[in-house]
Amino acid sequence: MKLSGADRRIWAVTMAAGAAMVLCFVGRSTTMNVLDKLPYEPPALAAAEEGRVNINTAGLEELMSLPGIGPVKAQAILDEREANGPYRYAEDLVRVKGIGEGTFFSIQDKITTGGTGDAQDIGG
Repeated sequence: MKLSGADRRIWAVTMAAGAAMVLCFVGRSTTMNVLDKLPYEPPALAAAEEGRVNINTAGLEELMSLPGIGPVKAQAILDEREANGPYRYAEDLVRVKGIGEGTFFSIQDKITTGGTGDAQDIGG
C-alpha cells in the first residue's frame, strides 16, 4: 500500500511525537533521581521575609504592631485563622471582617504567611 504525501507527513509527525514522549519518560525517570539529591534553597525567601509579621503564627500583640490593626482587628484575624485554618496567601487577610483592600494594601509589605511552612501544608 502506497501512502500519499499528506499521509506520510502525518505518519512522520505521529512517530516523532511518540518518540518524543518515550524520551521524556525515560529522561524523567533518570533526571528526577539526580534532581532529588540537589539541596533546595528558596531564592532569598528568608531575606525577603525577615522582619515581617507571620499572620499564621502571630499573637494579638504582634498583629497589633501592624499599621491600622488595633485590638479588635487583631482579634478578628486570630478568630478567622482559628475558624478557617491558616492563611494560604497574604491576600486571604481580606476575608477577615473589618479588613478591606485599603488596610491590606497598607500592610502587605509587612506580613507573610510563612512561605512553605504553615499555610502551604493545607490541602487543595
